[in-house]
Amino acid sequence: MPLPNRRLKVIGLGVLLSTVAALIVAPMLLYPFGRDQGVFACGADVIRRGGTLYRDFWDLKPPGIYYLYRMSFIAFGHSMFAPRLLDLLFSLATAAGLVLIGRRLSSLSTGVAAGLLFLSRYALGFDYWHSGQGDGFASLPLTMAVLAMLAAERRRSWPLAALCGALIGAAIIIKFTLGIFILLPLAALAVARGERLGPRLARAAGYLVGCAAVVAAMVVLIWRSHALGDMLEIMFAWNAQYAAIRASGLDTIIFQTWRFWFGHDHGALNLIGLLALAGLADLRLRREKDPTRWMAAAWLAVMLAQVYVQGKYFEYHWLPALPPFCLLAGVGVAVVWQRLRERVESVTTARWAAAGGVAMLLLALAAGYRSQFDQEIGLVTGRISNATFFDGFRDRQDFSLSADLQVAQFLREHMASGTPVFIWGFEPIVYFLADRPPASRFISQQPLVTPWSPPRWRDELMRDLARRKPEYILVLHNDVMPWVTMRPYDSAGELVYFPGLADVLEREYRPDVTIEDIGIYRRR
Repeated sequence: MPLPNRRLKVIGLGVLLSTVAALIVAPMLLYPFGRDQGVFACGADVIRRGGTLYRDFWDLKPPGIYYLYRMSFIAFGHSMFAPRLLDLLFSLATAAGLVLIGRRLSSLSTGVAAGLLFLSRYALGFDYWHSGQGDGFASLPLTMAVLAMLAAERRRSWPLAALCGALIGAAIIIKFTLGIFILLPLAALAVARGERLGPRLARAAGYLVGCAAVVAAMVVLIWRSHALGDMLEIMFAWNAQYAAIRASGLDTIIFQTWRFWFGHDHGALNLIGLLALAGLADLRLRREKDPTRWMAAAWLAVMLAQVYVQGKYFEYHWLPALPPFCLLAGVGVAVVWQRLRERVESVTTARWAAAGGVAMLLLALAAGYRSQFDQEIGLVTGRISNATFFDGFRDRQDFSLSADLQVAQFLREHMASGTPVFIWGFEPIVYFLADRPPASRFISQQPLVTPWSPPRWRDELMRDLARRKPEYILVLHNDVMPWVTMRPYDSAGELVYFPGLADVLEREYRPDVTIEDIGIYRRR
């Protein structure tokens, strides 16, 4: 029996919107890794080889991001493409969640606009360095948590509240500061009306227990792998000092917030920011009495708060604020259309005016895409070669993907598979690209050179090098990072203050080759 025409139209529209959504973020699949993505991939490889996070791999992120990268490699192959594809799938699922939330809070058209604007804002506002980050992956469980919370409050359901809490817990094990999100369902409970205290307390317990259960499961997993002490030392001793390095000042907060809201590279981002303002203003002017209508604004406020708590304002720190921001922009689209209908008597004229506005937005988006993805378009069309493409990915003059690829190729050609290598510098991506294990859990020099690093960590590194005897040691030049180490020296310069490692290099290794800023030393 043939489907009714209406259902066919709905299916066709759904397929069309899904295709458009996928095309919006598709160019990001060609992004290679930046430095952070290299760290996450290195952690995933340590897990693949049977190692344990924090005990065999030093980094300060929660375990979730490394397991996400590991999952992507299992599902899509061991390459830089795999996490990008997983990121795309997470982004599409987040956009779908925004469609459902927008429909629940306002209308289906509001939700569709929010989802498409979210994907556009992500694609144009976050490059290869700031995408594929844990902050972005965490947007999906948080968006699903909002859906679960709305359902829990509407049905007054304890199990749905526990599901919401579990989703918040999933976000926490990707990024600890996102724990602040638990305030949102608790606030929703506080403003709920016409309900006895007992059911409210039951749902509050559901939110808290669901969240605590997931976080506790993570702690047990780390404890059973005998790495809990290492994780706590990294997270709450070393990282506490690193977190104190803040970009403070009211002027910095205002500037960075303005930059997030209106973007800084493309005109389309300005338009999306104006739509978000329109959505926010509409909530204020209407003085909505329905608490759920304030959900997007409250969600955005909580996500901005976690950015301010971190105090560093790295671009990817703003990623969890994108879904509620674009939800407000979706409300702004509905507001603009409603005001247009009210001020223009002719429906046809209003539609033509709306079409003109959409055309302006599409032209701005097209111009932004042409600029943002110029290298990707050039690669696909054959205008530029692979070598030229990869050579274009450099950052702050201390990162060169082209050099990392050359070094990785050198190591693969001169080292047997499974042979360890050691890198004195912040370039863990080479471990992943070369598919060679690190000789120590210290995958970079950073935890060994900061003023607050315990001296016994240096002793541990020297024992690792004596036991594993890496065939090659890489030393980085011109990679000064005072915002991390609080020191004005590059990795090569730090050797003066680490005589034990300098002596090992002098006695047991000889310079072999230099590729850009990476000196390669071979064991004598």
